[in-house]
Parts: sequence; structure tokens; C-alpha cells
Amino acid sequence: MRGDSRPLIAAILGLAAIGAIIAVMRLALPRLARHREQQLLGANYERVEAEGLEVWAPRKSNLAAWLARWFGAFTRALYEAHGKTLALEPVEDKIVVRVFATRAELVRFARKRMKQDLSHAGGFYDPASWSIALTLLPRERLLPVVFHEATHLVMDRSAPGGPPEWSTWLAEGMAVYLEHSMAQGQRLVVGGVSRRAAAQVVALAATGRHIPLRRLVNGGRELFRGPQAPLAYQEAGLLVAFLMTSRRYRDGFLRYYAIERKPGPAPPETLESCLGTTCEKLEKEWLAWLKVVGG
Repeated sequence: MRGDSRPLIAAILGLAAIGAIIAVMRLALPRLARHREQQLLGANYERVEAEGLEVWAPRKSNLAAWLARWFGAFTRALYEAHGKTLALEPVEDKIVVRVFATRAELVRFARKRMKQDLSHAGGFYDPASWSIALTLLPRERLLPVVFHEATHLVMDRSAPGGPPEWSTWLAEGMAVYLEHSMAQGQRLVVGGVSRRAAAQVVALAATGRHIPLRRLVNGGRELFRGPQAPLAYQEAGLLVAFLMTSRRYRDGFLRYYAIERKPGPAPPETLESCLGTTCEKLEKEWLAWLKVVGG
């Protein structure tokens, strides 16, 4: 007696239907997401894909290819210079970059999507969506912001277990240090120092108006949101530059960085323990270095 084949046929048809639904969803969901993005940004924005970037920018701004070229050049140079020492991983997934025509649009978007405080920032990186948002600026001013936000993205993506709880001075200091990367001939020199910022910090320190290093490294996110935020960003970038280029402190700083990459916040005394000195002694050496750098 033959068995009833109808249940088997029904199961096959059911699986085929599920497969068809999944295929349709794979096609429809990206289109739906792009449609929602277009509605959110408005008709004056266009979407262009270039070299692993999905760029939303004002129409006819011709930014996509330029952004992709410099984003790629920066990440490649960063991996070449510091890939091993900072345990960086290549960015392989598509990155969404939104470039807003005005700062007001950027601020509205940030508050709506992230509740982000942009009082002292020209752009932001969203770790939840691995995306970057910028304000449309002349390209020579936009490039450091691209480098800055790309640094945040690369650091987070390279950390085991997802974005870690970086100390704010370290996360922003690395980004400020690397935003000063400069093109020299056919290569991009990663990292740099603003001589003007160095001179300003030295002048402020002479009258006790700078942010002491102990407060800088322990002040947390609020220090980078308050009235002293511009100075905090400057000092953090200069401190990272000093530690990354110091023969005495570089190895200790890299040990500290490796601890920061791990899940959970690093204890407050970690930096001093890794460097083998106190913040007060470190500050004296740092200020002496800044005097040389600032001329």
C-alpha cells in the first residue's frame, strides 16, 4: 500500500513559499530602508555608493567618490602604521556616511536619532548603526572631520566583544591626534600635532588656566561637553600625540590602550600604573614637550 504523499508535498510547498518570502524580503527591505532614509533626509539628498561607502549627500555635491577615496586612504594608512600595535581590524562592511547641507540639519538628525550633544563637534559617529554624519564644509575643512570620525569607527570595530567603554580622553584624544594626518606626496602620514594648539596650552598652563592632566583623564564625558570642551579635545589630542611618540612612555601607553579595548571601564589608576608615573610628573614632561612643539 502506498503512503499518502500529500503531507510531503505540502511540506515542500511550504518550504518553497518560505524561501520565496525570504528572497522577496532580501530585495524589499533594503529598498524600504532607502525609501525611509530618503523621506527622512528629503528630496534634496541623493544616495551614491562608492568603494564600500553608502553616501547620502546634497544633490550635485559630487562628494561620494572624494569621500570614498580619502576614507579608504586613511584606513589603509592607519592599518599600515598602527594595525599591529593597536590591534586594528579592516573595515569590510558597507559604511553609511550622511553629509548634511547645514549644521542645523546635522544637529536635528543627531538629536532625533542619537540624542547626541553636538555643542562642540563637527560630526558624529553612531556605534549602533556603524554610520558617520558630517556637515557639508569646504573639503580642506571636511577632511579632518572624516579622519576623526573614521578613527572612532575603526577603534570600535576592532575591539573584541563590540564597542568598549573607552575613557573619553582616550577615544577623543586618538581621534584628534589622527585627524591631523597629512598627505605627503603619494602617501598619507598618519597622526599629527597642531603647533598652534600646543602653544595655546602652554600659554594657558603658565597662568594655571589649562586642564590639569589628572582632571583630563578622570573627568569623563561631561568634561568634553561642558564649557571647557574645546580645550579638553585639544589637550587630549596633544597628550595622545606625546604618548604615541615618546620613547619612554609609548610601550606603557600601548599596554593601557590594550586594557581599554577590553569590555568594561578601566580602573582610574590604570594609566598611571601602565606608564609607571603619576599624572603630575607626566604633566611636567608633557608641557616641556609642548613648548618644543609649539615653538
